[in-house]
Amino acid sequence: MYHITIEEATDIYYSSEMADLIDEGIADLHCRSNKYLATEIWNDYIAQNHN
Repeated sequence: MYHITIEEATDIYYSSEMADLIDEGIADLHCRSNKYLATEIWNDYIAQNHN
């Protein structure tokens, strides 16, 4: 979706707060679509790294 390598995507995912929330089963995020989760994680990443 965002034209990055799998390594970059993995790093972004595992450094995100959302990864912990998904792992803990909070807010039923594990039930959301992959596209929704990818978009939310990407938006958080951009917000944290481009301000």
